[in-house]
Amino acid sequence: MRHGFKAQAERRAAAARSSLGLSAIERLDPWKFAESLSINVIDLSDLDLPPEDQTQLLVRDPDSWSGMTLTEDGVKLIVLNPKHSPARQASTLMHEIAHIDLDHVPATVNLSAAGLILLSDYNDEQEQEADWLGGALLLPEVALLHHRGLGKSPAEIARLFRVSVDLCSWRCRMTGVEKRLAHRSARGLR
Repeated sequence: MRHGFKAQAERRAAAARSSLGLSAIERLDPWKFAESLSINVIDLSDLDLPPEDQTQLLVRDPDSWSGMTLTEDGVKLIVLNPKHSPARQASTLMHEIAHIDLDHVPATVNLSAAGLILLSDYNDEQEQEADWLGGALLLPEVALLHHRGLGKSPAEIARLFRVSVDLCSWRCRMTGVEKRLAHRSARGLR
């Protein structure tokens, strides 16, 4: 990731909360956030795909994809996999919003004969940035410090923010929240 991006992502997460009238430690609802950005969110079954394509993506191989962003005539649309858990959909939605917010352009795009996007790939740096910003939007560092500092477990925080325990644990670890709290504890501070 480029220098300073992680701090920039935390500032963007704070600005997103502020724009919705939320405090820095409150849960940001990904669907309301998308709406505030004029991004439409749907699941794959809402698209007019041939039945065999829907069966492939929703029945035979639902784990092969999580979400995608489509743009047509300036309208942004994020398609989510309805077979995934609400926590996974929230993470996917914020990841896709992050790509949009960061003006990422896919490195490759494959189109069907009808002109539908079948696959788009972002480069590794863009994927890392979208992961980080998406995570910061869902679980900002300041909120993790606050709730972990109150003694809440990653599982309790994950329930509060409606995300997976894995995402919460990853954010606590990668932001250094766990190390800072351990350091404070060792010094007898709260």
